[in-house]
Amino acid sequence: MANNVQEQRPVRSEGVMPRTKHQAYKDELRVDFRRRCGYCDDKDVYSGGKRGFHIDHFKPKSKFDDLKTTYSNLVYSCPYCNIAKSNKWKPRVGFIDPCSAEYENHLLRDERGRIVPKTKRGAYIHKELKLGLRRHEILWMMGRLKSQKTEIKAAIDAASTTETELRLLRVFLDIQNRIDSYFSDFEAGG
Repeated sequence: MANNVQEQRPVRSEGVMPRTKHQAYKDELRVDFRRRCGYCDDKDVYSGGKRGFHIDHFKPKSKFDDLKTTYSNLVYSCPYCNIAKSNKWKPRVGFIDPCSAEYENHLLRDERGRIVPKTKRGAYIHKELKLGLRRHEILWMMGRLKSQKTEIKAAIDAASTTETELRLLRVFLDIQNRIDSYFSDFEAGG
C-alpha cells in the first residue's frame, strides 16, 4: 500500500506581513507546515523542535536575491533536507515546492515508510535531498505506531471485542508502550 510522503500537504498562510529577515517568519512557517519538514514530513520534535529546524529558501537566495524574504519562497525544513538541498537549483526539472499538489506526483511512501521516487524528477529530488535516509522511515513508523496505539485504546475502551481479542489488544498495547519508552527521549525536546 502506497502513501503520500506528506501526511497532509502544507499550505502557506496568505497575507503574512512582510519582514526584513527570513528568520522572522519561523513561527508562522512552523504552524503552516504543521511542525513538519516540508520535504520529508519528519516532525520537528525529532530534530530539537523549532530551535533545531531550518528555514529553506525554495529558490535559493544565492540565485534569487529578490526572494530571500518572500514568505511564499520559504519552507520549514529539517536540517537534513535543508543542508542536502543547499543552493542547488534546476529550473523546470529540479525541485518541486512541497506546498504544491504536484509534489506527491513524484514521490511516495511505501508500506514500510520509505520515501521512493515515482518519476525521473522524483528520483532527482530523492537523491539530492537524501530522502532515502533510514531515519525518515523510522520516524514515519513511529508515527504509525502511535496511531495504532490510539486505535487499540479505543477498541479496549469500547469493549465490544471478545475476551481473547481484548487480552491480545492489551498485550499489543503493552508492546507499543515499551517501544514508545525507547523513543521518548526524541520527544522530550521542544
